[in-house]
Amino acid sequence: MNRAWRIATKELLQTRRDRLAAVFTIVLPIVFTIFLGLIIGSAAGDNSIPVAVVDQDLTQASQQFLDRLETSPLLKLNVMTAGEIDTAVEDQSAAAALIIPKGFEAALDSSQSLSIPLVRLETSTGAQSVLQAVQTAVAELNSGLLAANVAAEQVSAATGAEPGADLAASARSLVQAALASPVVAVETVDANSKANTAAYAVEQAGGFVIASTGSLVQWVLFSLLTVATGVAWERRWGLLRRLASTGVSGRVIIEGKMMGMVIITFLQQLMLVLLGQIAFGVDYFSSPAALFMTMISLSFLAASVGLLISAVFRSEPPVIATTVITAQLLAVLGGAWFPLEVTSPQFSRVAHFFPSAWIMDSLHGITLKDWGVPEVLGPLGFVWVWIAVLFAFAVWRFRPE
Repeated sequence: MNRAWRIATKELLQTRRDRLAAVFTIVLPIVFTIFLGLIIGSAAGDNSIPVAVVDQDLTQASQQFLDRLETSPLLKLNVMTAGEIDTAVEDQSAAAALIIPKGFEAALDSSQSLSIPLVRLETSTGAQSVLQAVQTAVAELNSGLLAANVAAEQVSAATGAEPGADLAASARSLVQAALASPVVAVETVDANSKANTAAYAVEQAGGFVIASTGSLVQWVLFSLLTVATGVAWERRWGLLRRLASTGVSGRVIIEGKMMGMVIITFLQQLMLVLLGQIAFGVDYFSSPAALFMTMISLSFLAASVGLLISAVFRSEPPVIATTVITAQLLAVLGGAWFPLEVTSPQFSRVAHFFPSAWIMDSLHGITLKDWGVPEVLGPLGFVWVWIAVLFAFAVWRFRPE
């Protein structure tokens, strides 16, 4: 173990002195993570559609209707004057203009069906979305009016009371209260819908949460290029042969290099995790113990893959080509580029043959679903099976010459 630790220390010192290694393991990951955070964070900001609003009625009923529309995350209401709405729609500072006409409250009091004028460009997709949202709100209002009329008629027939304005107002208030707190709610769902699975949490997450975890795995896997090319370079210059001539076995050399690579990639992960947590609010530390186990597993996985590639291929060109291809494939199939939760079940099953997919599952679980140690044990157990197999093959194939 003492010899393995000396080899690991040498790897750390060599990496610290290698400026190119510092660029690939520290500078580029941080720069690209910040870049993704700024791009995706700004894109995931306010996605609501601006709507110009003219309230010509200026009554409590019209204000309540606008309050109902404001509850929709799709719409952003901007109050304007009648002379401003045409300009707002034409220059597309507003996707549509909503006009609440005079007599809105009076029509509501008389239980008449309502319609709301909407000024829009027919070619605007945003205007079509606004139209659907407004029509939905109007339909709900008209449904309430219809229910109130029916209720008033039934009360009038049962009691003999005159169906006047007071009875209509009372029925309307009762219907509104009943609709606000229904006794029974029915929801139709698809048994295979993602809303019924843990994938729903991933799909509803902010864009940078997904990008941050994917970038973390992507760069750690790419960092295995450092250890793989380092072994090939030392083999080419006879350094490994001289080390073996002193009685150091291939297993000890592999162990030392793995220890060094694990430390390097763990520190790399720690920087990216702190960056995501502090700068962009990714909740990595909901379970520190589960996060530590996942980070350690990813570091050992990357080191095992890199060492196996350097044990199979002797010279630097094939080592570099194989390392880059392997890192990219593991990242893509593991869900580092896009969440596997939004892919087909067949693709997801194939992807979960590879350990990177289980690493991504653990990171998504920690950051999005409040996973703790018990939840990550299963995915990480599969990862460690891969680590053991890869390490055993690396020791078996390793030759200093």
